[in-house]
Amino acid sequence: MQSQKLENLLQLSLSLPPQELSEVTDLSAGFQSETQTWELVVKYHGNLKQYTTTQILIEELLAGYAIVQLPVRLLASFSDLEEVEYIEKPKFLFFEQII
Repeated sequence: MQSQKLENLLQLSLSLPPQELSEVTDLSAGFQSETQTWELVVKYHGNLKQYTTTQILIEELLAGYAIVQLPVRLLASFSDLEEVEYIEKPKFLFFEQII
């Protein structure tokens, strides 16, 4: 799925089969293989809460951002919404203790 609203890493993740996706830690961040759902960071404007359903869970944050959980099959139609400006996948953060 090619869309200017989708981050490049997310597009790469979507192009991989689920079994390959689970093998690459950076690309699988946010993907739940058991339920075939994504947890994504969404930049939006307007009212995004109106799209909350039993399959799409939306937690609004500050400054026009939200955390959205939705099935893979609904991602294309969700990204086409006028209110959605940009979608990216979460990143793993690694910390190093310096002594």
